Amino acid sequence: MDAYGVARLIEDIASTSSRTDKERLTKTLAESDIGKFILTWAYNPFITFGITPAISDNAGKLAFEFKPSLVEPLLQQLSSRELTGMAAEREIGEVMAALNEDGQRLLFLILSKDLKCGIAANTINQAMPGLIPVFSVQRAVAYEAKRMTKVMKAEFKLDGNRNTFLSKDGNGGFFSRTGNRVVPLDFLVPYVMKAAAYAAQKGSDALKKVLLGDRFGSMSSLNFMLDGEAMMTLFEETGAFRRKDEDALGAELHLYDMMSYEDFDAPGAVGEPLEVRRVWVAEFVKLAKEALTGTVGAEAVQLVPQFFVNNDTEVQALFERARSMTLAKYLARGNAEREKELLAKTIDKATGQPKVLEGIVVKDPAALYEKKKSAAWQKLKAEETLDLPMIGVFNGQEHSKYENILGGVIVDHKGVEVRVGGGISDEDRAYLWTLWEKDAAIIGVAPKVGFKGATFDYATLKRLGATNLLTRLLETEFMEVTPDGSLRHPRAIRFRDDKDGEVESREAA
Repeated sequence: MDAYGVARLIEDIASTSSRTDKERLTKTLAESDIGKFILTWAYNPFITFGITPAISDNAGKLAFEFKPSLVEPLLQQLSSRELTGMAAEREIGEVMAALNEDGQRLLFLILSKDLKCGIAANTINQAMPGLIPVFSVQRAVAYEAKRMTKVMKAEFKLDGNRNTFLSKDGNGGFFSRTGNRVVPLDFLVPYVMKAAAYAAQKGSDALKKVLLGDRFGSMSSLNFMLDGEAMMTLFEETGAFRRKDEDALGAELHLYDMMSYEDFDAPGAVGEPLEVRRVWVAEFVKLAKEALTGTVGAEAVQLVPQFFVNNDTEVQALFERARSMTLAKYLARGNAEREKELLAKTIDKATGQPKVLEGIVVKDPAALYEKKKSAAWQKLKAEETLDLPMIGVFNGQEHSKYENILGGVIVDHKGVEVRVGGGISDEDRAYLWTLWEKDAAIIGVAPKVGFKGATFDYATLKRLGATNLLTRLLETEFMEVTPDGSLRHPRAIRFRDDKDGEVESREAA
């Protein structure tokens, strides 16, 4: 099949809406040498060009037919980043000028990484199994206490952007969990590669093998995978990860996994057990800090902390710790001045409160890396919210700093009293206490109610007008409803005064 036939076949694939026909025609395309060449360069997720393609105004002057031997040198130079910027545009324009109309279109589609005919890697692999590497990362399932049958490891779950860094033959880049290139993080690539080159020289033999395979000493053979979360030190700038026209400056890569590229590229459960991979990534981060000292990327590579958990009680305690830790505290890494600076800048606009860590991930230290959703990783995070009326308050524990101030509020969840103490800053506690004092005077009780607290009838509170704090709706975040109707890990989010009156409406109904 020649380029003309390939171009017509791609048009036929685009024109049919039948999945069966698309697979049949794709199989015909993949069985030809030129079709296989085009499919591989267009759909291999590990091949990227770093350019926005366009058909040159000077295209078609020589009218050569599209042939792999004519365009492959250009594709190799672009994918290896030997050609970038204006030089890349100029070279693309020259090759486009040499091709006929079908050839220009085929090169444009390859550079677009999409033949624009309604097929994807899965369709191609249905037609010719294994032709296109399938990008897939390990993902977590929801946590279940019954799976805690042995000692596990747990990590903080960061509310950042899942990013996998891949290096192939010394060329690296960031990918989203679905295999899309994360262009705004390209500015971090030189720092990660510098760290990898340093680690390949100074690291243990085990780490060198992960980075270089059996080719010790060849920096052009850096082939490895890093898995983690890209975090912005300014929460309001997380949208930068999605803007392809600018760098996500200030981003940090928080790592929790690592393996060789060869292992990551293999199907199924791959690599060494997590406890082994964790040793590698910890050593890599340590050496990265050495390699990047004194550069603007000195803090770019971080290690997500890991903890032993022996049972469900310890899992729940660590979850509470995560949900009580502000993002500012986590990112400041013990620097009090930095934490204070970040606290004002890591505000969740939806709640007006400082952003906190999302939860935790419990991991089986003996498990291999499974390129799918796997019970070897289990996540705990608060995923639901309800707007519940406040019917009571409680003070903090005796001898704590909250003993004579607000420890938390009590909300009504379908007749079950739920104590909510998390998610309330010290400043808010002081302010809310003044509101409670006003309600206490209306009800005719002493404000201090102790850690046990006090609750009151909702209808009575409304009738008396004790509505400065009580009866107001509190958006309450929680992980799950317990068997007795309470809420697991409740956390205050914000007042919902905009929904005032909805409680009465529900009761009237």
